[in-house]
Amino acid sequence: MYKFIFLILAIFTTPLLAQFENTDIGARSVGLNGAFTSVGNDAFSIFYNPSGLGQLKYRELGVFYSPAPFGLSELATGALVYAEPTSFGTFGLGLKTYGFELYRENNIIVSYGRDFKNRIFYGVNLNVYNLNIKNYNSATTFGVDLGAMAYLTEFLRWGFFGRNITGSRIADSEEKIAQVFRTGFNIIPREDLSLSLEAEKDVRYPLSIRAGLEYSLYDYIDLRAGVGSQPASFTGGIGIKYDLIQLDYAIYNHQDLGITHQGTISVNFGGNDARKFSREQLKNAFK
Repeated sequence: MYKFIFLILAIFTTPLLAQFENTDIGARSVGLNGAFTSVGNDAFSIFYNPSGLGQLKYRELGVFYSPAPFGLSELATGALVYAEPTSFGTFGLGLKTYGFELYRENNIIVSYGRDFKNRIFYGVNLNVYNLNIKNYNSATTFGVDLGAMAYLTEFLRWGFFGRNITGSRIADSEEKIAQVFRTGFNIIPREDLSLSLEAEKDVRYPLSIRAGLEYSLYDYIDLRAGVGSQPASFTGGIGIKYDLIQLDYAIYNHQDLGITHQGTISVNFGGNDARKFSREQLKNAFK
């Protein structure tokens, strides 16, 4: 019965509300409360700042799954990301699905990121959005995202991301697909500590501030925490790394909806070399 109610709400609100809402993807970035635009040094940067792909030097594959956000399997979200560094920059592919058999949103992203003199980075996403409401309607449209990043000092970097800068809409909806702008700074005061502070503006909602902390323990374990406003939220997480494999877990506490759990498994073909490079690349850019 509740699925039927959900379907009715989806059908009658589709022309009024933006589809493909702005949600955080990837347990590592969720653990930082989404303050990842100025970090963006793994394949999930496709969803946060494609310019961050230019920082990657090794092939990477990641799978994210949140089976029942806030206890609702109808909100299940899954994503697959892949990044392939080349001499011409890093190419990425992102696949995201949201919903259940009666209401489904699919997003395919072809991504590209590149560096300029190892200090300035730029990137673009080409999106295919598909909305399918069973026995009612199916529609597809396209959109573009842009990202930029700069190393300002050997311990500070800045990032910017514009989602759906084309203002794309799907079907006959009067509202745009979620249009979001993010910017902020990532500070690395020491090799085992990363701090991020970012501002996010969905054009429909008040400005949101997000902050995240990541602490590396013995090179094999990462501890994370984050806070956010509009809405007030708190996150935490842990990452466990062994050779090529990284497992990430995040817990997210929303002021109204409660707690949800999310997980990611990633394979970085550089293994320990990739992690060492990631820790040192900001400092090495100024040598």
